[in-house]
Amino acid sequence: MNSVEETELSQIVDLPLIGSAEQYLFSVEDNRERADKLKELLVPKLKILIKKACDLIHQVYGTDVLSDCRIVTTPAHRSGAKKTKPVEIVTAGLTIKGTKTWYFQQRFECTSDSLFVNFFGLRGLEGNPIVQVLNKNLKDVSRILKQGRYEITSHTITPILTQEEADGLEYDEYINKLQLVPEKDWKGTYILSPSLVLPIKDLDAAQPVIDNFVELFAIFRAAINVYLGEEDRFDDYLKCLGDWQNPLQVQESVTTTRFFPDEVDSVQTFREGAVRQVSVNAYEREPKARQKCIDYYGSSCSICGFDFGRTFGQRGKGFIHVHHLRPLSEIAEEYEIDPIKDLRPVCPNCHAMIHRSSPPLSLEQIKMLLKSARGSTI
Repeated sequence: MNSVEETELSQIVDLPLIGSAEQYLFSVEDNRERADKLKELLVPKLKILIKKACDLIHQVYGTDVLSDCRIVTTPAHRSGAKKTKPVEIVTAGLTIKGTKTWYFQQRFECTSDSLFVNFFGLRGLEGNPIVQVLNKNLKDVSRILKQGRYEITSHTITPILTQEEADGLEYDEYINKLQLVPEKDWKGTYILSPSLVLPIKDLDAAQPVIDNFVELFAIFRAAINVYLGEEDRFDDYLKCLGDWQNPLQVQESVTTTRFFPDEVDSVQTFREGAVRQVSVNAYEREPKARQKCIDYYGSSCSICGFDFGRTFGQRGKGFIHVHHLRPLSEIAEEYEIDPIKDLRPVCPNCHAMIHRSSPPLSLEQIKMLLKSARGSTI
């Protein structure tokens, strides 16, 4: 049986968040000892994340939105039980007051190597409120899930699709499939955030998953309202979420427009043209073209995959350059732009490399250069 030495315990207590010592606890062989140590030493640190997330939720959505919620944690075991189940995950999150806690939660989940957000509703509910919110607000929910690179999965999909077929669906297609399942058969539905790899030294390093928690709360709170027999109020929460996110995105979008002649300023058809003079020649363009491109491709770089949100948290979420595949200097007349065919999201570094030559290099050429450079340094 593994045991935790006193010196190791002091190190665990002194760590600012989740480090290698907490990871070590998952390897304790005795199930009950492992559960007790994780509850004593890791759960309090997840509660720090919950407090931080709840403080931010109050700022974003208002002070009354958590009134129907309570905090729950795992692992736990009955003291008189002969056996304790193996513990592979430790959690701290929110559930609805007055319900069985495992029915309906949004929580931080910590394994031996990662930290992420999981929002779920399980069998036993009278209809699944998550599915109802997803169906009713399909377009906006799909946009949130796509921009945040969340994973959605449901037990109800298994009887009608193979896992490979389910993995190939877009968010709106997946949610539409849920509508084909009779309400009495709705079971577990989950939304999971991207993971942070452990160790995590402090709250600043955990900010991306805290932001994920706050972002998913719009869906969670709407589902709570449905569960309680009320209007979902998702549009209200969506506006609060947008007000929280947009000021940073608008400011950052403006600061990037003067560096490259084809950087699209900022969500049919869009028209470009009418050259104007700034620090370099730029084209007046419909700002919705930028958002249409990002809605479709996401905000990760199409070349190297860099995502500002994962690196810088909320301050970086949604920030990306948008590159025009056809050099605008070759276009003299006004023309119709297709944001899906003509634009791609790229990070500033890759964008700079594209424009270091004239004519600019293609995305594929930059990918090959990057691959070659990485290969030469390994």
